[in-house]
Order: sequence, then C-alpha cells, then structure tokens
Amino acid sequence: MKNMWKVMAGAAAAVLLMSGCAASDQEIASSDVKPIDLDSVTPEENTMPITNEPITLSAITTSKVSVAGKTYSYNEIKAFQEMEKISGIKVDFQVVENERVNLMFASDDLPDLMLLNWGGIGGALTYAEDGQILALDDYMGKYAPNIVKYMKENRTVYPQMTEADGKMYTFPFIRGDQELRVFQGFQIRQDWLDKLNLEMPQTRDEFYSVLKAFKEQDPNGNGVADEVPYIAEKTFGIDRMYNFWGKDAFYVDNGTVKCGWTEPEFKEYVIWLNQLYQEGLIDPDYAITDKTQFDYKVSNELAGAWYGLAGGGLGRLMTLMEPVNPEFDIAGMPWLEADDGKKYVVNSEYVTEASTLGYAVSTQCKNIKEAVKWMDYAYSEEGIRLFNFGIEGESYTMENGVPTYTDLIVNNPQGLPMSEAIGLYAVPSGYPTLQSLDYFDQYMQPKQKAAINVWKDADASRSIPSLKFTADESDNVNKKYNEIKSYHDEIINKFIVGKEPIENFDTYLSTIQTMGIEDVVKSYQAAYDRYSSLLNK
Repeated sequence: MKNMWKVMAGAAAAVLLMSGCAASDQEIASSDVKPIDLDSVTPEENTMPITNEPITLSAITTSKVSVAGKTYSYNEIKAFQEMEKISGIKVDFQVVENERVNLMFASDDLPDLMLLNWGGIGGALTYAEDGQILALDDYMGKYAPNIVKYMKENRTVYPQMTEADGKMYTFPFIRGDQELRVFQGFQIRQDWLDKLNLEMPQTRDEFYSVLKAFKEQDPNGNGVADEVPYIAEKTFGIDRMYNFWGKDAFYVDNGTVKCGWTEPEFKEYVIWLNQLYQEGLIDPDYAITDKTQFDYKVSNELAGAWYGLAGGGLGRLMTLMEPVNPEFDIAGMPWLEADDGKKYVVNSEYVTEASTLGYAVSTQCKNIKEAVKWMDYAYSEEGIRLFNFGIEGESYTMENGVPTYTDLIVNNPQGLPMSEAIGLYAVPSGYPTLQSLDYFDQYMQPKQKAAINVWKDADASRSIPSLKFTADESDNVNKKYNEIKSYHDEIINKFIVGKEPIENFDTYLSTIQTMGIEDVVKSYQAAYDRYSSLLNK
C-alpha cells in the first residue's frame, strides 16, 4: 500500500511540474534534501506582505476552539483574520477527525498544509517516505529566518525537530521556558495538612504518614471516617509515583536508556502501592473512576491527594470549591526524595521544547515558498504576540513593553472564562508558534504558579525528550511496546489490589522479556543516540 501511495504522490508531483506550478520549489524532492547546517544558513528576510497577489492555501487540522458551547475553526479566530491582512495569504482551515486524516493520506488527496500531531499518527517520516510531505530543511534555510534564528540560539530544539533521517518535516509548537513545560504534578489538600498540623511530605515515609492521618483523623470534620486519602482518575498519576524511586518505564542514566520496570526498585514500588491499597490509603476504585466521579470525591470533601493538571485540575477545582468552602485549599506536592536523597521527575514534557504537533507541507502544495514564509512569521516577535495575545487594542495592550490582556479577556463582559475569551482572538497553546511566558504569567492563578514552582524543583536529568524513530524502531516502540504495556497495566493493577500474589512478580518480568521489552529499549537507545549526536552538531 505504501508503494502505491508513493507512485500516486509521484504522479501528482509530476503533473504539477508539467503545469509549471512553482517548479523551482517542487523540484526539491525530500530525497535530495540535505540536513540543515545551522552555522552556515542565512535565510532571506521575511517581510510582509508575503505576496501582492492574493493566495489561498488549503489546510486541515484536528484542533478545535470551543467557546460557550460553540465550536470555532481557525478561520473565525481574529489572529488568523489579521494574519491574512498582514501576509496577503488566506489559509482556509478544515477541521477533520482522525479517521478523515487517515483516509486523506490513503487516497493521496491532501491539502497544502496539515496541522496535526505527527507523533499521534505514526511520525512524519512515514509520510515523507511515502512521498506525501516535504522535507523542509532547504526551505527553512532559504525562507524561514525566524525559526532558524530560534534554533541557532536554542540548540536543544533542533534535534527535537529532526526525524530519524536527519531532516525536518514540521514547524512545531514550541514551549521554550521551563515553566511552560511543567503543568502537572501531585496535589494535596493544604487545608487538611494545616488542620492536622502536618508538614508537607518530602519523603515516601512522610507521605505514607500523611495519608494515614487523612484516613484516621477526620480532616473533613464530619465525624465519619469517609476520607479517601489518595484518589486517581482511571489510574492517572499512579505510575508517576515510581518517580519517587528516581525511575520510570524508560529513563536515561548517563546516556544509557534503561527500562525501570525490569529493575529491583520496581518491585519495591509495587509492594508499596499494594500496602497503601490494603490499608485503604488509595481509593479502591482508582482504576475505574471517571472525571465525574473524581470531581464528586473532591467536591464532597472526601479526597486528600491526587495527580493532576495545574489549570484543568488545581485551578479548576479551586474555582469549583470557592463558593462551597472558602477554606478549601490545594497545594502542589513536591516530588518525593528517592533513596539517594534527590527529588527526581522522569517526564518527557519537562525536557521537550518542540512538540510533535506541527505544520507539514504536502507534496501537492503549489506555493511552498509562500507557505513557509507564512508559517515562519508565527515565530517572529510580532507573530508571537499575534498568536499568543490576538489584536492590539482589542484583546491586549502594551504596558511597559509587555503585551497585557485587556478586560475583554480577563473580565469578559459576557462572563466567558479567560481560556474561552482568549480563544476568540488567539491560540497561545497548542499552535505552531513560540508560547509566550507573558501569556503564562497572566493566565495562571497564583496558586497554580506556586504549584508549578514546586513541581519544577526536581532533577529532570533522567527524563528522555521526545524522540524520532525509524520505521523498524517504530514497530518496536508502538506495536510491540503497546502489547507489553497492555499486559503490564493489567498485571500491575492485579498486584496492587492483591488479585495477583507478589510471589508471581518474576513471572511478570519473564513475560515482558519474552514479549520483547529489550527490543523496545534498543530502539529508544538508538533514537536517543541520534538525538545526542545532534546536540553537539
């Protein structure tokens, strides 16, 4: 099937060349592109308008903007309408579901631009090898001064944008500042700690003692032993507790990728979780609790600690509980000390600046130069303001050199929450631009910022950044690993709740070995080695 797609894509490209459409750009086939040399490239200046003759580019995306129950496409967002005026280029977005994306690739019926999560659909390299999207190194080197400048000044970004063949295929969403990459962690009822005269836990033993106190000392004050010390939404965050040992499913130690599941500490972690479960310190329904049930347990003063997002979790719950219980207070709990006394966080997000979400250009695009310039503008100073803040004088004003949201956003007259009010004007999260720290500072509440400052105070050196894999490696990392993880999740939950005796742990280890866990590790190692070599380029 892939070969058939290549033939079809090649025929389409040939038709474009014969018709004379942007021949000089179309002739740069991905196979002929050389990886960019950041030290030597000097792209031409990206001035606006890009063209004096109106151009329309077609685009697909799975991203949606929801405001007051209504879904908007990017065509309706004011930042994109303004971009059309600035650039002379109209990008016509079509919102599609993942199934439609797959069908479009299968039929080779592709738009000019595709804004997708390329990690989620199998990796950009797959579609490049099928002749459906373009390598962008040459185009960036000629026409994209803003993203090239950023890569030159932030050398960790380049290897994260580079596929396994050494080339770049997307313009990604970038979160450069560490605060922007730390947005979830363990959360705990600070008011319960205060009521019981307990200190914030720093070690596993202290955390155990706090959970025991939550269970036995009636912190919700209703005279009933109904507290559930630790809850989870369908196991979310349970696996993160292995970070308390400084390990995770996969982590890197002095350049060597290791599987934490096969190490002695993992058995300790499982036994520890089983102890918490048997003593009633973990919600017995942790594996099946949905969002509604999770919110019920928090809002009815039953839950003491959990793992969640800073915005969609901590901030949302604080707002939810403010009229119910003014004393309700959540704090970010630190990553607990491992046996060596260090606090580790093993989380790809902490060290991944360039998201797998990004724009790719199809081989059917007739205006590649103009498309590249249009995408590159989002990484300029003006473009960053436009896509993070919207329209000056409407959604933001400049105050002491800082773009500052107006009351239209912060205190919306229609009562829209800030996230939805922003959505009518800009796309500061999950769009291919540089996310602004000024956006973060204004969007996050003080409690959220405090939690993030706690969560980022940890050693992230064992975290593996987002990696790019070859086709063979992808088979291991996707298919083989998914099969292993499915078995792993099932058996570990049985160990935790006591349905499987811990004496059978060695059987679990031998099973994942037989299923090929070492092949997965080897694929991670190969990809990590490529990433490391590009860091020194």
